[in-house]
Amino acid sequence: MKTIILKPNHKYLSKLYLQLSILFVLWLIAGGAFAALLAGEPDIGSDGANQIMVIATLIGLAVWLPGMALAAPYYHSLSYEIHEDEVIVRAGIITRSIKHVPYRTVTNLTIKRGLFDRYLFNLGTLDIQTAGMSGSTGAEESLAGLTDVEAVYDVVVEELRRFRGAMGPTATELSGSPAGRPPISKGTDLTIEAILNELQAIRHAVETK
Repeated sequence: MKTIILKPNHKYLSKLYLQLSILFVLWLIAGGAFAALLAGEPDIGSDGANQIMVIATLIGLAVWLPGMALAAPYYHSLSYEIHEDEVIVRAGIITRSIKHVPYRTVTNLTIKRGLFDRYLFNLGTLDIQTAGMSGSTGAEESLAGLTDVEAVYDVVVEELRRFRGAMGPTATELSGSPAGRPPISKGTDLTIEAILNELQAIRHAVETK
């Protein structure tokens, strides 16, 4: 298989800008509501409430402005690679991270679409969960900002099947026959399949010795 290299769609950057701006506005609303509540206090009054609002605005700007400035470099740093035996996620601005997710550890694949993704940007995220994250609600890695997330999901599933089919001598027969395991679907837990393939690989290693 030829390595597939993906980048998030440019609309993902717009989504980052929108999320940061909404958080900033919500912070200002919360700060204004807090200042209004304290304005009636004799020790604070309207002048004190105004000062609180100014402080809240400055704090919000101190977070919002750097976030807006770093959103584009972060977006451009993202890249996803689909290999025969793993998925690699590259990200980071100052500290560059390269995360390898081997197929042998993958237990679950999930497509996620939030409100912004569905109604504004037509984007999706492919979450990859591994055995080490099975007891957690989070994902080991996420491929975010994809417009063709369904197609990427299908590619990763196909590579998972091909990789696990090569792990044991009977795996190909099982996956290719009507009596074999059912096809993987969105959100299907792959833990049992991973365990079965690990056992097949161990048996194969023992038999070849």
